Amino acid sequence: MENTNQSNVNKAKIILTSITIGIANILIVLAMPMLSDDFVLGRWTNAIIIIFLLTIANTILWPIFTRILMRFFIITFGIGALLLNGLMFYGVAYYLPEVNIGIGGALIATLFINIATTLIFNIANIDFYNRHIIKKLSKKVNTDKKAARKYSGVIMIEIDGLAKEILDEAIGKGYMPTLKRWIENKTHTLKEWETDLSSQTGASQAGILHGNNKDIIAYRWVEKENNNKIIVSSNFSHAPLIENKISDGNGLLSDNGASRANMFSGDSDDFIFTSSKIIELDKLFNKTWYSVFTTSNSFQRIFVLFLWDILKELKSQIIHKIKNIRPRMKRGIIYATLRAGGNVFLREVVTETLAGDILNGEINSAYATYVGYDEVAHHSGIRDNDVWSVLKEIDLEINRLENAESISKRHYDFVILSDHGQGNGATFKQRYGITLGNFVRRFLPEDMKSLKIDEELDHFKNSYIPRNESIENIKEKMDTIKNYDIFNEYEALQNFKEKSMDLLKIDELCKTEEIQKLRKKYNDSFDYIRGYEASQHTTKKASDSELIVLGSGNLGLIYLTQWKNRLTYEEIISLFPDLIPGLVKHPGIGFILVNSIANGGMVIGENGIYYLESDGIIGENPLANFGKNASKHLKRHNAFKNMPDILVNSFYDPESGDICAFEELIGSHGGLGGTQTKPFILYPSDWDCPEELVGAKSIYDFLKNGMEKLKEE
Repeated sequence: MENTNQSNVNKAKIILTSITIGIANILIVLAMPMLSDDFVLGRWTNAIIIIFLLTIANTILWPIFTRILMRFFIITFGIGALLLNGLMFYGVAYYLPEVNIGIGGALIATLFINIATTLIFNIANIDFYNRHIIKKLSKKVNTDKKAARKYSGVIMIEIDGLAKEILDEAIGKGYMPTLKRWIENKTHTLKEWETDLSSQTGASQAGILHGNNKDIIAYRWVEKENNNKIIVSSNFSHAPLIENKISDGNGLLSDNGASRANMFSGDSDDFIFTSSKIIELDKLFNKTWYSVFTTSNSFQRIFVLFLWDILKELKSQIIHKIKNIRPRMKRGIIYATLRAGGNVFLREVVTETLAGDILNGEINSAYATYVGYDEVAHHSGIRDNDVWSVLKEIDLEINRLENAESISKRHYDFVILSDHGQGNGATFKQRYGITLGNFVRRFLPEDMKSLKIDEELDHFKNSYIPRNESIENIKEKMDTIKNYDIFNEYEALQNFKEKSMDLLKIDELCKTEEIQKLRKKYNDSFDYIRGYEASQHTTKKASDSELIVLGSGNLGLIYLTQWKNRLTYEEIISLFPDLIPGLVKHPGIGFILVNSIANGGMVIGENGIYYLESDGIIGENPLANFGKNASKHLKRHNAFKNMPDILVNSFYDPESGDICAFEELIGSHGGLGGTQTKPFILYPSDWDCPEELVGAKSIYDFLKNGMEKLKEE
């Protein structure tokens, strides 16, 4: 009886909402002559006729036009659908007497109609709206094949950049009721996991989707042997090259899986907005796109929400300035548009296509990314009011997918996870008035030229390295001291010497002026780091590069590009004795990683050195605040190809949780320290999960194992 009453209430809502929308649309048409000179309506009854005919045309003709023009819609990112909507309005009004409407007037009218429709649906009940659209979509997909699928599929949804700590807060504040219900009903279990050293999407998704993120140094890095080419993980031309290196064909989605809005494909042949595959134009026209344009107002609704998000961001910028919220960064209208693209356009496309996938029931798995939180947190902060609004919207999207699954003939398990977290804090430049790159230049020769890195690093394909007298002299000196540990800190060095013919010339090498000065003044590396007074100077600006400094969140990469190989610790302190002490004594820097020819990886802080090969520590442990697995992550990373000559990690304040990015982002991630390395995974409670999940590959193994067991049921 209760279900019958609820059904009657829903039917009443449908009727009332439809009537309200119809009246609102008629009123908009009546008002159009006052809003546009390109719109002559004539008698007021023409407004009723136009809306009536438009409704019939959308019902009959829209599905036909969608089939014919789908490729055009996709190529134009949906703008084609908006144009078609305007043309249909123009078409139904064209033959009416007394009506004279131009294309411009028709487009404006349809925009206002879609705004009113979206607003009324939201006021009526957004959950009802989502169920209504999902049911419409379910009638348009082929459900016959789904019944034959006996085992459950898996839908994996990534909330980009969301740390478990922030998720807990969002659930506690009531912003994510869907996930809260899953946890309280014990259908799902929430667990924290730990990223690799490079806590960013490029490394994490490579590990999660392919089980391999080897040699992915950071979000961007330099290939010295490739003419100092800067590689950017998400770049449409670089991502395919990265995937070719990490893929073995057994990716997470290789067994009839779907990739939606990811950086890598997981070896799926069914992909939409996947960076590593987006240039494969022949596969761009996926049938799943029909879900996005299922009705005449489905994409128009996305466009309205897109515009609304731009206004929300502009409002946020004003509020931040009025309240003088710190730290804050310059945003503007361009960023507002980019934010809406990630937070609304991609979000809605992901949800609509996944809903179609679920209702169709043909795919065995899907992995999709909601990027909105990561984008907004970067610019507003990880706990700003803006991000709670974003997370609330994402929770509603997950609820929509849950509704789709509830009426699908095939069961799907849901896994919700993040690829990394974010840390908060003013940037290096905001704190100290200088970029990391310009700070590094202070400790190098005056005529040593550095590459100026703009915000759009994708534009830099290669860097040109000139020759000059000072650098040539330094190179000659480097060749004479190669393979020599200046301070002879460990007995292991003696064993190394006995195995190396090059070091038989050690007595001759020690006569060089630079080495003699350092050896006479300092007993060991720790003494050198603490006692050396680095001199600073201002270098000349230059367009050519012998130095490239990149930022990947709070991870900095310093490449001395005159040398094609990675310079060792011994070579760096002999060539540039000011550089390492100058770096580690800066308050914004937590530690650096360099590679010693004799001792392997050395993690150097202002008051101590950690030797990764032996786990030996001199002075204070520079990794004390960076987690129990920090040394393991650094040791693994130190063996990667294309490692920078010096890897820099910012400070981390355990009390405030602050880090500082080496790029202009308030919320950042990419290195070690705090919540950026502590994402979450919310998985079905009947899945077997290890006690610890460390590294992105552990998530790949866990998900793979879960999917394989579902096949056995």
